[in-house]
Amino acid sequence: RIQMTSYFQSKKSSELEELKTELNSLKQDERKEAVKQVIAMMTIGKDVSMLFPHVIKCIKSESIELKKLVYLYIINYAKSKPDLTLMAVNAFTQDAHEKSNPLIRALAVRTMGCIRIEKIAQYL
Repeated sequence: RIQMTSYFQSKKSSELEELKTELNSLKQDERKEAVKQVIAMMTIGKDVSMLFPHVIKCIKSESIELKKLVYLYIINYAKSKPDLTLMAVNAFTQDAHEKSNPLIRALAVRTMGCIRIEKIAQYL
């Protein structure tokens, strides 16, 4: 089990490459741990926007915890990466129509409301 302090350690470019690999893993637990590390880096002010397309792919998950983390990341970088944020619109709309889980529906609607990008308004 990874300790919480390990999320806040400094990462070098080779470690960013490793995170890319983990974000694209077939194993959900590896993706979740990678997104947690990305969020921790983002929290301490590191620019991890270059991982945007890889983090967005993780939105297609059944894990509510993973979805929350990805939505947090998207909200943080939506203004600086508006074109890439469009990649997530389809996932938002699918999650907003989720019938079986109201929490996923609420997360999607809240996230869409937090993203203040003119280009996205026409898709929502």
